[in-house]
Amino acid sequence: MTQYEAPKPSSKIIIVGGGCFGLSTALALASDKLKNYTVIVYDREQIPVRDAASNDISKVVRMDYGDNKLCMELAIDSIDIWNQWNKESKVPVYHNTGMLIFSGGSKLCENELNSLKHIRNAGHSDWVEELSAGQITDRYPYLENYVKSGVSAAYYNKVGGWCNSSEAIKHVYEKCKEIGVQFVLDEKKGNFESFVCEGRSVRGIKTKDGKTHTADRVIMTTGSWTPSLLDMKRQVIATGQVVIHFRPSDKIKKLLENLPVWFGDFSRAGFYGFPINSDGVMKVALHSTGYLNPRESDQVSVPRTQSTHAQDTIPIRAVQDFRNFLSSFLPVTEELDITYSRVCWYADSVDGEFIVAPHPDYDDLIVATGDSGHAMKFLPMIGTRIAQIVEKIDNEYSRAWAWRIIEPRAGFYDRPILGESNSITRMVTSIDLRSSKL
Repeated sequence: MTQYEAPKPSSKIIIVGGGCFGLSTALALASDKLKNYTVIVYDREQIPVRDAASNDISKVVRMDYGDNKLCMELAIDSIDIWNQWNKESKVPVYHNTGMLIFSGGSKLCENELNSLKHIRNAGHSDWVEELSAGQITDRYPYLENYVKSGVSAAYYNKVGGWCNSSEAIKHVYEKCKEIGVQFVLDEKKGNFESFVCEGRSVRGIKTKDGKTHTADRVIMTTGSWTPSLLDMKRQVIATGQVVIHFRPSDKIKKLLENLPVWFGDFSRAGFYGFPINSDGVMKVALHSTGYLNPRESDQVSVPRTQSTHAQDTIPIRAVQDFRNFLSSFLPVTEELDITYSRVCWYADSVDGEFIVAPHPDYDDLIVATGDSGHAMKFLPMIGTRIAQIVEKIDNEYSRAWAWRIIEPRAGFYDRPILGESNSITRMVTSIDLRSSKL
């Protein structure tokens, strides 16, 4: 059992990882001038780190969380800060396009009904609108084919949309520097290698340049790399999820000009997408079981990214799945080439909830992981909640995200292996990404 104590005022705190969890936590801890912490963030390259999940053109900002009221409340609490950051930033970091959320049939399923119930119970009935089949096609005529296929249940939430995640990370990075957070960003000097321990106590870290760095507290916010850096007791696994981009013509841009962020039966099928951005790019993604990349030494899945495998695309089966779904949902994409594709890496927890807690093998180590592909929307507030856990403050979030050992559902670890030369996981070529309609 870990013997964790909150750091004392003026403590030196090392944060390993400069992505969503790490930067938000650094900002929250360094903002507490009474505690006067010295906060130092280590990472292996400049921020935004090229292969971090948070370094992306867009991430969903939503409060629609089914029966998960805590995440709904955290998302709602984040909205005002997203809007404030827009006033501060030269580049808009948040776009309130609203959310169009489908169920896979003629009636809303339980997850969507629970989302509506909790949003309304929170006093925001005016934000959400259930749509009939006719209302959907009147408002979004380009979705008529999907509605005619039998998927005619949807609702619209006018509060939410998407964030420009890489720009948001840059914004928080600058805010951190303004209040005195220190950064060590280098492939050797900033690259974590191991913990410096005295018995169970973590006294600091050792970096790839061979140097040790002492601290009163270490916080690991290393995203999908976390289970390959310390023993997560099989509660978190690195999974690759697929993303594609299109560059629609001016004609299609005009047709889709009112397209909000959308979920196409997300709670069951997993497809979702974004409006065309100012660079003319339309992103579509799939949240599913994903892919694994086990290392030889222990079969722990580790991220395989375009930073180290520049020619990587996505598996052939994923392209087929995208094309099949979009042929029904958004047929206008059939004439478009896929102009970019990548595998984005998640730290999937067994239950899909975050793990933010003292690690049971150590006395002075906090781990913040298990993003499970839905953390970025909380960037304005997640650091505040993590900082409360660092300071051993008991609340609903510390209890929900506490360390736990959960027996995974059957097949949780049985996922396709990325890059194998077969009809499912071989990487596609540029030819595979072209439209078959041209």
